[in-house]
Amino acid sequence: MNIVDFLKNSANRYPNKIALVYENDSFTFSELLKLVENFSLPVELLNEENVISLISENSTYFVIAYLGIMNLGKTVHLISPEISETNLINQITSSNSSMIICSDLVFKKISKFNSIKIPVFQLNNIPDNINNFSSKYNEIAYLIYTSGTTSEPKGVGINHSIVEFATKNIVQVLNYSNSDVDILPLPLHHSFGLGCLHVSLFVGSTLILLKNSSDLQNILDTMKKYNATTLAAVPATLSKFLKFNENNLKDYFSNIRLVITNTTKIPINTIENFKKIISNGNLATYYGLTEASRSSFMIFDENKSFDQSVGKPSPQVNIKIDTQMSKSKIGEILIKGNNVIKKYWKNIESDKNIINGWLRTGDLGYFDVHGYLYLVGRFDDVINIGGEKVMPDEIEEIVKQIDGVENVVAFGIDHEIFGQVIKLHVIKSKNSNLDKLSIITFCMKNLEKYKIPSKIDFVTNIPQTDYGKVKRFMLK
Repeated sequence: MNIVDFLKNSANRYPNKIALVYENDSFTFSELLKLVENFSLPVELLNEENVISLISENSTYFVIAYLGIMNLGKTVHLISPEISETNLINQITSSNSSMIICSDLVFKKISKFNSIKIPVFQLNNIPDNINNFSSKYNEIAYLIYTSGTTSEPKGVGINHSIVEFATKNIVQVLNYSNSDVDILPLPLHHSFGLGCLHVSLFVGSTLILLKNSSDLQNILDTMKKYNATTLAAVPATLSKFLKFNENNLKDYFSNIRLVITNTTKIPINTIENFKKIISNGNLATYYGLTEASRSSFMIFDENKSFDQSVGKPSPQVNIKIDTQMSKSKIGEILIKGNNVIKKYWKNIESDKNIINGWLRTGDLGYFDVHGYLYLVGRFDDVINIGGEKVMPDEIEEIVKQIDGVENVVAFGIDHEIFGQVIKLHVIKSKNSNLDKLSIITFCMKNLEKYKIPSKIDFVTNIPQTDYGKVKRFMLK
């Protein structure tokens, strides 16, 4: 089964049911399928790779083009609208894309890039298909270049079979059904948002697509307007909701049965508060990579003992911890299953991280005695201070307790004697008078001597991916 079959099956079962709502537009499953099947491309411009680049904000056009390209037997190369010229050219070269299809806003931006040598079309102004041809099945559904939290982005081609496997697991574990009304304010060019789209198409639920998650009040109003049953949001968005009146939030979330978030670390305070807010539903998270989607699930309950866990492995997914380089139960997380890619996109060096089906994730973690998985950090993020291994998350959690700290990132910098020492980048809260001495004093009371930061800079920005993961390699 390919991704377009998700839509075809739902159109057969629920032809007149609303499939997609975006701003003032709405489409039934049969209407959406017709638009996808009528989508065409200028075939004479395609090369043998059959990769088409799609760059757009969330919109109806995005969904139609995404499915339409695949329906023509091509691979969709998904790109963030915020991409730089250099990264865009690198991805176009690596993917061997035939053309770029983009939104009007993106067109205005990239039309100034003289380095682009392939045709660029606006989503609402694509030439008709001049040559008649029959679509053929393409094993690779879409291509995403990873966000690159520790290094240069790598191309990850996702097969239709991987999407089908991961989608069925999401539906099974989180009980999605055709009666759901799903609110999606996440970008569709990322695997989290994309996975939510796939689920809605697969089960035949109604998807309310939002432009982004920046307007919190709009998300709440939309939930109420459509009697939504599920919401997908990153942890940072959930934390921002807590600034609203708690009783008002409970009213907005009264019909919500599920809030799903992802593995960017969720503050304990956010977890505990949302358990109270969605009294008629559940908060859930998952662990996964672009290369291994939805590898574990965690559905939070009244038991606080497992609140820092990312849950247990998904059905028919195996996870193990490689502790060969460690003296403790903490080690590198390896994943094997039908949700894992077989190889990277034209990257022999990265392929070395996949051995006998096991993907070396670069993430550090451990299992507890109950079989729950915990993330500790990234293998590359470990700070080595005179032989002592320090995870930056531990330092960050302490510093975040200080009044006046809005955000903080800890990382290692070279030191002539100790090899590395800890440096902090701190974003102060608005109107905060916090100084460096106060931070050092707090750390001296709450951390071992070797974990105390040696240098602190106050900054206004911390480089992050679209989903809130810190790009630590840009700080070193």
